[in-house]
Amino acid sequence: MAGTDYHCPHCGAELRGGVRGGSRPGGTPGCPYDGLAYAALRAGHDAIYFGPWRRIDAPPTEIRRGYNRIGRHLDAIGGELAGHDLPAAVRDLDAALAALRAADPREEFRDTLRFMDNALSYAHRAIDDLLHEKGLPPHQPMDFSEWYDVVEVPFRDEW
Repeated sequence: MAGTDYHCPHCGAELRGGVRGGSRPGGTPGCPYDGLAYAALRAGHDAIYFGPWRRIDAPPTEIRRGYNRIGRHLDAIGGELAGHDLPAAVRDLDAALAALRAADPREEFRDTLRFMDNALSYAHRAIDDLLHEKGLPPHQPMDFSEWYDVVEVPFRDEW
């Protein structure tokens, strides 16, 4: 998926370009995303979801990095949606893009994190729309939380 520049948290596979399996050439067994539909989109989402920008004490550089990663991830979702006729997913992607535009990490803006979180939530819905089209259950990031350095998803209940 062009625009998703993350590595699988377990096997280290670069989840960029046309990579779909979540494992390196030759494969590293045990990758949590191996064999899953839209593995790169799921892993990209989770890398952002569990990313350092969501910590209460995140420095401005991590917030800007998270903002940029969300933008690239939305580009990757848009690239995937281009091959599908899924109006609900397109609406979710449009809502994600609008939320991201409302955030401005360059300034001390009180609602930046909330808008970024909203953008990521709409991105998740678009991924779920793709999965639903294939008759698959929705993506559950918490099923993959053990692969990330996270204790809990911070500040979720504060909004």
